Amino acid sequence: MDIGPKFLLAAIRQKLKEQGLCYSELSEKTGVPLSTIKRHLRSPSLSIDKILMYASYARTDLVELSQLARQLQHSGEEFISDEQNALFVEYPHLLDFIYMVTSLKLTPKQVAEKYQLSYASLRCYLSIAEILGYIEADCDEISYRSERRFIMEQGTPLDSLFRQRFQQASIAHDTPPQVCQGRVRLTEAQRLQLETEFDKKLHAFHVSNCSNDTGNYTNVLLRYTPGEQILFSDDLPEIDGSLLKLVSDQFPRN
Repeated sequence: MDIGPKFLLAAIRQKLKEQGLCYSELSEKTGVPLSTIKRHLRSPSLSIDKILMYASYARTDLVELSQLARQLQHSGEEFISDEQNALFVEYPHLLDFIYMVTSLKLTPKQVAEKYQLSYASLRCYLSIAEILGYIEADCDEISYRSERRFIMEQGTPLDSLFRQRFQQASIAHDTPPQVCQGRVRLTEAQRLQLETEFDKKLHAFHVSNCSNDTGNYTNVLLRYTPGEQILFSDDLPEIDGSLLKLVSDQFPRN
């Protein structure tokens, strides 16, 4: 499996964090401006000499970084754990917040303004996201895009909640069905074949359009509707330290 550059950079950031070396301290040691370090450690085109320089300050080497990067790349493709699945079903707004700042690329400030969250509540959301491993916190900044994928195992309570929310959003929209045929004879094998071919074709279109930066986000339920984001809750409520403590006790950091 090829190692993506974003995972190699994530490995450097993790090793720096393990050494207790935050960006401001790294800037003092290297003489590299803080803004440049922040840009370097997020740049997929970072040169090998720069990678080796940061690796030396993180007390690691390219071999160890590559091994860690592979682990991070693999972990980013795992299903949401049973423990987190149960947590998100009970507190779906936590997953919505994490999704907004990691995948929708909204800043925490934008999310707070949209949902009128207090500063204390926002800090609790961010702390929980860090405890669960979806963001990285440095002593002088927070990185919001961990590249972890939100994969829900079929049949889990969280998957059922998503399907329910998806159906509500799709059926409620006033777009009429573009494909509608009644009394069509199909065997179970034919239905499975149609679903498989349809799913593969959709995925191929999606991958192609992502690489070319074309097309619009669309929800598909054997008809087409505008691709409004499916969230797990209707709002982001204020939260406090009691929920933060609950998560911290349930998911202790290594």
